[in-house]
Amino acid sequence: MSLLSDIIQIAHDSNQTWQDLLHQASFRGVPFAVYSGDARFGRRLALHEYPGRDKPYIEDMGRGTRRIRLTGFLISDSLVYGGGSAIAQRDALVAAAETSGLGALMHPTLGLLRVGVPVEGLSVSERWDMGRYFEISFTFIESGDRIFPVTTSSTVSKLDKLASALGVSAALDFVRKVIGGVTAVINAVEGVIKFGKAIVSMVVSVVAGFQELVGQITREVRSITGLGSLLTGNFSRYTSGNVSSALVASKKAKDSSATMADLIAENTENRAAVDVALDNLTDAAENLDASTGDAFTDAVTALMDAVVDSVADPGKAMTLLGTLASYTSDEFTSSSAIGEGKATAQAATSALLRRAAIAALAQVAATYAPVSYDDALSTMQTVTGYIDDEILVAGDAGDDETYTALRTLRQAVVSALSSTGATLPRLETFTFKASMPALAMATRLYQDPSRATELIEQADPIHPAFMPTRFKALSS
Repeated sequence: MSLLSDIIQIAHDSNQTWQDLLHQASFRGVPFAVYSGDARFGRRLALHEYPGRDKPYIEDMGRGTRRIRLTGFLISDSLVYGGGSAIAQRDALVAAAETSGLGALMHPTLGLLRVGVPVEGLSVSERWDMGRYFEISFTFIESGDRIFPVTTSSTVSKLDKLASALGVSAALDFVRKVIGGVTAVINAVEGVIKFGKAIVSMVVSVVAGFQELVGQITREVRSITGLGSLLTGNFSRYTSGNVSSALVASKKAKDSSATMADLIAENTENRAAVDVALDNLTDAAENLDASTGDAFTDAVTALMDAVVDSVADPGKAMTLLGTLASYTSDEFTSSSAIGEGKATAQAATSALLRRAAIAALAQVAATYAPVSYDDALSTMQTVTGYIDDEILVAGDAGDDETYTALRTLRQAVVSALSSTGATLPRLETFTFKASMPALAMATRLYQDPSRATELIEQADPIHPAFMPTRFKALSS
């Protein structure tokens, strides 16, 4: 039935005359007659000419602006479009042209367009010998939507994806070395887990050392004092850390209704979640066998997620995660087959834990809001330092997938922090002849007393009323 309808429509269109295909011209609903028109079409091309080259390079900048000109008339009581009095039509058309914003133009052949009328875009001619008749000339400029350039994906989402890719690669390398995997040469390879309890005990030992560091992090006093940075208003003015920094827009959302009691309760829940994740990792390590490799690697990832959630301030989280990203256990050496298997399991387990910490570190770096160019550069060097160390380990161990994932993650971290820091001012050393209050210093340096809190954070004085005479602060 639809095919028959299409055939009938084609036949109907083919029988239509030129006049039948035209639209009644109007602007903002005001009709008028048209007897001629022209329009300009094309592309915006940037011409690049170089010495010694015969042909230029043409850069396509997009579709050109469409300018449409129509010439027509208004006549009283037209038999085609009606309209009534010619003077009333003219007044309505002038009002439509002078109305702010964009309007709808029904073009005789182009159809409905969204346009604007520039200065002197409408001209009206009237003659003494042509009563009840006005000749008009319109200039229209077609408009699109108000859309600003945006990036296709945020830094946070990109680093999250690359960190997840690193986690997958690290898990595959662990499973390949400890559990066993498939290679192109041999159909199935038995991993060192074949030695049973000896390998499991080594994995449990390595995990125990890592868990001790995790426990130190969750009990770190900075993870508690950093809760103040999640408050809004004056409650967090001296504990803003990297979350509610007065210098840059926060990348981590805050709840304006939250109280310190709420934050402490939430922190208690997060620490309890870390304890649960630690127990789950211990269970997964003790029950590791040829069929539970995925459960063990998932437990490692879940632990790192819980650790990240337990630290409020991204800046403090990166400092604390650095100890996990450089974790190593005492090297085990033996010439026996079982001893070599234990050494392999030890190295693979340590690598898995470190790489999970590095992935978490990169995710935190995406939410980090540096306060200055120097801070962004220092953070970039710190994070990439941990990644560079692990790149060497992965390369020496032949972990190709992890090696590639680490290099890609490093590039993303450098790009993210470089672009963030590029717009921030540098730190500069200021020297004063005498101590003065923070408000006075902020007024003198920035002509803005509201930035006194920023100076207090940077200088860390004994009291805001007695600032040190020499300290580093933002240059602007």
